[in-house]
Amino acid sequence: MVYGSESAEVVGLVAQAQQGDEQAAERLLQLYRPLVQHVARRFYLPDGEPEDVYQIGMIGLWQAIQRYNPQRQASFATFARLCIRRQILSALKQASRIVWVTFPPCPDSEEEPHWENIADPTPSALERLIEREQAQECNALLSSRLSAMESQVLTLWLQRLSYQEIASRLGCSRKAVDNALARIKRKARRAL
Repeated sequence: MVYGSESAEVVGLVAQAQQGDEQAAERLLQLYRPLVQHVARRFYLPDGEPEDVYQIGMIGLWQAIQRYNPQRQASFATFARLCIRRQILSALKQASRIVWVTFPPCPDSEEEPHWENIADPTPSALERLIEREQAQECNALLSSRLSAMESQVLTLWLQRLSYQEIASRLGCSRKAVDNALARIKRKARRAL
């Protein structure tokens, strides 16, 4: 069966998947994988990997499976293509936004602090301005290097969500979240 041709079997598989049949959902994901690859190939993430765009496209395919209504005039393939494309475009748009991250200041030396060097705990306006500028520079540096998937993972991770919660929201595996965080750390080390 070719992913572009609509059939009663596809509509049946979608209905079964929407009712919780994991085998039907897996069959649809396998069947429409070439469509995801075709759509994802048209997009580019600066400093991103093609696999990230593909994974985002698979999220779009999953959403198409969950939301498809055969009563509408569009075939499943047409609806899936639209969902895949919208998911990728949404992720690219989100990746282009700056992720605001603040890092705690690093001490200048390993020595024990001297009492005369301990600053007033309330930061001055100048200190707050400097910290804000440093955070903005760091965010701009990171955001230019992160893929859409990595930006989404970082945003959710900074909201203190667990790996499982992040994976659930993005429709990917915990391993994909772990890999994305490892890439983020690697890119942050290189950038800083």
